[in-house]
Amino acid sequence: MRRTIGLAAGALLLASCAAQVSGPPQAAASDELVLRTSSAVQVWDAKGDLVRSLGRAVASPDGSVYYALEGSSPTTLRWTDAKTGRPMTQLTLPGDYAFANEGIAGPTGFSPNGRWLVLVGASGAESSFAVVDTSLVRLAAFAKVSGPFTYDAISDDGTSLYLIERITPQAAQALPGVNVAYGYRVRVYDVPAAKLSETLVVDVKLAAQTNGNNAETRIDGIMNGIYQSSVPSRDGRWNFSFYYNPNRGPFIHVLHLDSRSAFCILDLPLVSGGYEKRLGWSLALTPSGKTLYAVNGPLGLISVIDATTLNVGRTASVAGLPAPATTTEWASSAAVSQDARKLYFTTDRGVALVDTADFSLRGLFLVDRVITSVSLSQDGRRLYALAVDGTVWMIDATTGRQLGQIPAQGAVALLRVGSH
Repeated sequence: MRRTIGLAAGALLLASCAAQVSGPPQAAASDELVLRTSSAVQVWDAKGDLVRSLGRAVASPDGSVYYALEGSSPTTLRWTDAKTGRPMTQLTLPGDYAFANEGIAGPTGFSPNGRWLVLVGASGAESSFAVVDTSLVRLAAFAKVSGPFTYDAISDDGTSLYLIERITPQAAQALPGVNVAYGYRVRVYDVPAAKLSETLVVDVKLAAQTNGNNAETRIDGIMNGIYQSSVPSRDGRWNFSFYYNPNRGPFIHVLHLDSRSAFCILDLPLVSGGYEKRLGWSLALTPSGKTLYAVNGPLGLISVIDATTLNVGRTASVAGLPAPATTTEWASSAAVSQDARKLYFTTDRGVALVDTADFSLRGLFLVDRVITSVSLSQDGRRLYALAVDGTVWMIDATTGRQLGQIPAQGAVALLRVGSH
């Protein structure tokens, strides 16, 4: 069901970059921002000082440890304490490795609980992956498979490594309806058995059907879609990945990490010009893990998904947002407050604040900026927003009042806001 929420004049709070910006409040003194540039992960404080630069790195899911890669053949993986910046330990790996999301849109490579980190090696005629046990500081497994594969997910027990098999032009000739550019299927590498499982990962509810919904589900597990982002469930059982099918629209490919099965959420809105605005989609999970929001700020659409039943409860259309451009050029972002009452998301220009009780627009901030990433401080009082020029704006999370700015030139993503 779709409903449109009107916005009364005067109820909207606007915060423009022309407003006077004071220094950061005392409450922000412990805030630390984790940013990614094209070549490094950086940590900044709320005063605008660079605390440390970690090179090629990723943060653990809980933000307590940074993992950095150095060198090649062999490659060194270094552990760094996030609070102190002190080296903890390191592991030497034979060969060349990279993080799964290094230079591309993709998952970080961690299991939901953070124990397992998957690094990627060569990809092509053969694809290789290293599974690192971050708790015991050891190479737990080395996986090599024939064909072009990329990393997708790994289960919390480290036994199921999920890989995306790209459908080659040669294979597509024998598979009617498969788009060579976007065709894929999920495969499982059985880590204890050290081999690719012959059992295909298919949608448990639609495995025997071919339908005209947003994703075409086939008995062979092949789907068509462009990957955009993913988020694991709070309990580590599910992995939600957002895809866009160029012919049918948006869908969420959900992996059950323990049972090696999938479930496709297809009931996302189909709209005119959806392909051109596909980058406007982002996913946000409530702190309780019970509700998943699929949001497209440029289109003003919010789909509410029960993260336990995987059913789409409703789709709301939010009025009062800036008129969308023809094409969305930048990746989007969304965040939910700790009490789950406030949903923040990027629009074509600025950041929108929506009340999740009725999906009314409560604020529109930084309306003269193109914002690509947002993240809340741990106390929920400050919203940090990264603009395309690399500036991070600190604003009051309720009123949108600007509290400070950090000129982090070269930043391409705001990964998280922690505290020291």
